[in-house]
Amino acid sequence: MKPFIPKKQGLILVELLIVVGIVTILAGIIFPVLNVASHKAQHIECVNNMRQLFIAFEQYANDNNGLLPRSNNSDTSKDGTKNCSGEVWFKAVDNYLSALQPSSQRDEILLEERLMFVKQDPIFKTIPVSNQDATRTIKMNQNLVSDSECQRSIETIENPTKTVLLFDGNIYNSSGNYSTAVANKFEGSYGSVAQRHSKGANILFMDGHVERIQNGNSDGKTNKGWPNRQAGQELIWDPENPDLP
Repeated sequence: MKPFIPKKQGLILVELLIVVGIVTILAGIIFPVLNVASHKAQHIECVNNMRQLFIAFEQYANDNNGLLPRSNNSDTSKDGTKNCSGEVWFKAVDNYLSALQPSSQRDEILLEERLMFVKQDPIFKTIPVSNQDATRTIKMNQNLVSDSECQRSIETIENPTKTVLLFDGNIYNSSGNYSTAVANKFEGSYGSVAQRHSKGANILFMDGHVERIQNGNSDGKTNKGWPNRQAGQELIWDPENPDLP
C-alpha cells in the first residue's frame, strides 16, 4: 500500500495570476478615485482660504476708510507720481486672520506658520522650505488700482459680483518650472492665472464669492489666463474698463 502524500499547500501559478489581475483591476479603480478626492479636498481648502482672506480684506477696509490693502509693496504708485505707505495685502491681512483662528488651534503651531497656510493655495505645501518665504500662490488683481493711485476704496467697485479680487496665481516660468521671479509677486492679472484645481482656477470676487473657472486645458504650470469674457462669462479685471473684450 502506497504511503499517503499530502498535497502541497499554496497558490498555483494560474491562481496567482488571477489574484494579481484582480488586484491590478482594483488598483486601477481605486487610485483614480483617491486622486480625484485629493484634488477635490485641495480645491475646497483653497476656497476656504480665499473666503477667510475676504473677511480679512473687509475688516481691513473697515479700519482704513474703505480702502483695500495694496496689491504690491512698492514705495510709489505705478506711474511714480505718488508716494505710497499702505501695507501690501499679504502682510496687511495678518492681524485680521489671526483673530479668525479657532482658540483651540492657536498654540498648536506658530501663528506665522499657520497664517502662511491660510494665505496660500495647498500647492504651497509642496514648495521646498528654502523657497517658501518668496512664494505667493494666491495673487491680488493688480488692475483694481489705477496707475496714479496707491489704494482703492472698496465702495467704488460698481460690479463686485464680476470684479476679480484674488486668484490662483502662477508660480512657474514659461518652461513649466518653479520660478522665484514669478512666484514672489504679490499681484498679477489674467496673464498669470494658474489652473491648478483639476485644470481650473479659483477666483475670489469683490462680493466675497469664489468660483472655479476653467479656460482651455492648462495644468496650472503655464500661464492660462483670460481677459473678461474669454472665460465664457463676464470677468472684470479693470473696473475702469469693464467692457473690454
